[in-house]
Amino acid sequence: MIVKTLPIKLEYISAVIAKDIVPVMEYCQGLATPKKLKKIIDGTGFEDLSIAFGDVCTSDMCFQAAEHIFNNRRGGGKIKKNDIGALIFISQSADYSLPATAYILQDRLNLPKNLIAFDVSLGCSGFVYGLYLASSILNSLGDKKVMVCCGDVRARSKHPKDTGSGAIFGDAGACAIVSRDSTNTRNHTTFNFHSYGERWESLVYKRSGARYANKVMADPSLVDPKNVGEPAFMDGMAIMDFTLHEVIDNIEELLQAENLSKDDIGAYLFHQPQKLLIDSMADSLGVDPELVIFNSQHIGNTSSASIPLILTEIGRDWNKRKNKKVLMSGFGVGLSVASAILDLDSTICLETKKYE
Repeated sequence: MIVKTLPIKLEYISAVIAKDIVPVMEYCQGLATPKKLKKIIDGTGFEDLSIAFGDVCTSDMCFQAAEHIFNNRRGGGKIKKNDIGALIFISQSADYSLPATAYILQDRLNLPKNLIAFDVSLGCSGFVYGLYLASSILNSLGDKKVMVCCGDVRARSKHPKDTGSGAIFGDAGACAIVSRDSTNTRNHTTFNFHSYGERWESLVYKRSGARYANKVMADPSLVDPKNVGEPAFMDGMAIMDFTLHEVIDNIEELLQAENLSKDDIGAYLFHQPQKLLIDSMADSLGVDPELVIFNSQHIGNTSSASIPLILTEIGRDWNKRKNKKVLMSGFGVGLSVASAILDLDSTICLETKKYE
């Protein structure tokens, strides 16, 4: 579904990864032979993973990413906490089942009380959804801005026998400041959304949530100590087919709606599931592979934080790019696709920080 909203500006973007960056060969040692692990690494492109050990949660990383923005003076100014009118926290690894983590972050960041705050449970498409939600409520906030926090910590919960996800997922948290863009010549920001709920079982963690808890309460014998840490199920072939067909269609439909050619885009910022898939997407779209950025080889697949991390990994070098019109696309669990076209001419991309 093509949706046109008021024009938005991505003012600041910041991201935090784990203090520990662990080689995949070391992290997955014993799960497969070194030869098989090397084959996995060559395909995914992930040489190292950001692993948040101990009790570090997504909100902890988002907190530090937000503070990095508040403490930064680049761009001739400084974002003040009273500038924030709404806080959206997007993650599938919230602090608690209740209350919403957004309120915990509001307290930790000492944000004003006259604030809209809520959580959104989304994965890989979450950041683009967050931008859409921000654009939807900015009109009611006057001159206030929206803070979008997103990410996940799921790497350390890997199943002892799950080589596939163990060699892919990393932990991270990101923060973006979104405001109205009065300089936008098109006078709108365009998104494209598609939802494929009939495929929800292609990527699912069934030993979680209220449905599983209710079953266990009704029949405690369902709890098998050997399978308590059973991994999420991912149908890799189904996800790849979905990405190379439905996701590509979504992106091409968005370009057509904006009457843009593929060459009008200066950079394609796609969720980072693995390098082989990103390369295949560039080939399917018929665009210069140099424009389809993959730079998470030392971080891993970080769910909704992956698109912000593309920009923070580029950091100050983003300013050197001539064409800063980008097409963002997040896709995965749901199954869902969310894409948007934005001009990032004035976006300040702070360099990725490690968790302290």
